[in-house]
Amino acid sequence: MILEKVVTPKDCATNLKSGEVEVLSTPTVLAWMEEASAELSKKILNEDETTVGAHVELDHLAPAFIGDKVIIESSLVEKGKKKLSFNITAKKGETILAKAFHVRVIVNKRKFSK
Repeated sequence: MILEKVVTPKDCATNLKSGEVEVLSTPTVLAWMEEASAELSKKILNEDETTVGAHVELDHLAPAFIGDKVIIESSLVEKGKKKLSFNITAKKGETILAKAFHVRVIVNKRKFSK
């Protein structure tokens, strides 16, 4: 799954109180990575299933600035009975901004919502 995002002031560390410079925040890049993985999950699951984030290992390697286009790519690396595992990258051009390993647990929508 590939998502394209543009960094806005609301995505910056200064806005999220996670830093003092106007660069793409780690919480935002993580949210974008989870979004890409959740969207990819939908293509794999039954209609009554969804996934929830359970684990992430994230390296934030380089900055992105307001107006920069960021490409998030999530790839399924393992499908278990109750979980899905993903490798994810966030890039600006050829520069890798962040990379992550992410696990999502498969749950029944109705039962989990109670």
